[in-house]
Amino acid sequence: MVSRDEEKFVVWPVYFDKSVSRLNGRKVSIKYAVEKPSIENISKAAKSLGLNPILEKESMHPKRNWKKEGRILIDKKESKNKLLRQIAKIL
Repeated sequence: MVSRDEEKFVVWPVYFDKSVSRLNGRKVSIKYAVEKPSIENISKAAKSLGLNPILEKESMHPKRNWKKEGRILIDKKESKNKLLRQIAKIL
């Protein structure tokens, strides 16, 4: 498992989930959110942006610890919000 201190941002699928409110964890606008985002699709989008994604399939979001949805670690090339918007536009 890679730690966040290694020049990586942590990206959770909930950040892109259309069924989740911003208050509950969605980070992108509803316009770019998708139904049931998968770490595989997020990883493909991140890879197409040259962000060297690393998948961690067994990880659980701290606020959603009943669900193993995994997470993706991406390079810190720009601000996290900007990178999330770029990934969301591809999804």
